[in-house]
Amino acid sequence: MFPEFLSLGLHSCLHCGSFSVWESLLCFQCERKLFEVAMNQIEFSREVKNITCLSLFRWQKDRNRILNRLSMALKGQSQGPAWNYYAERFLAEWLKHDTIAISAVFVPCPAINDATDHAFLFAKALAELTGIPLLNALQRADVKEQKRMSRLERQRLMETKFVLRPGINEKFSHVYFVDDIITTGTTIQAAKEHLKKLGHVKALSLIIRE
Repeated sequence: MFPEFLSLGLHSCLHCGSFSVWESLLCFQCERKLFEVAMNQIEFSREVKNITCLSLFRWQKDRNRILNRLSMALKGQSQGPAWNYYAERFLAEWLKHDTIAISAVFVPCPAINDATDHAFLFAKALAELTGIPLLNALQRADVKEQKRMSRLERQRLMETKFVLRPGINEKFSHVYFVDDIITTGTTIQAAKEHLKKLGHVKALSLIIRE
């Protein structure tokens, strides 16, 4: 039986099923392996579609089952403590590579139904750690969830998926667009088209998919 099914409803490691689990949703051994294998130390910052993207983990398809399971477990609205933990790890790495702007704002990628989902939880945790405000500046203008689309469909998707919420017109030195995973860059490119009106846009994610 797979560990992810063993751990359903239990406070156990989502990868191996151990009951010695940390805030990371993993046991000590699995967490250590995750950071050894997937941590994005060399290319924490990279350009995707001419947008600077900062990501803690690199996701190489079918090469890291722990990261595969973690990415799914962090979806939704119920993993606030885990997002707080990964935000701390993200921030520690961010400070090694870059200076955080003072006149800035975190903007989470909005959910289709405007729910408080994983992107919001990540942005909220970063805002609380840094003192930089969180601003729900965007709302969805599309209706099809990207997780239901193939990689090719995402690359071909050209229509704007976001609009600025009414009354959002403040100016900042930097706008940090926050999402859980960057795949093709389509989402951050669509967000930038609107957020660039507020300031210089950078993208922050827990994972970047290669």
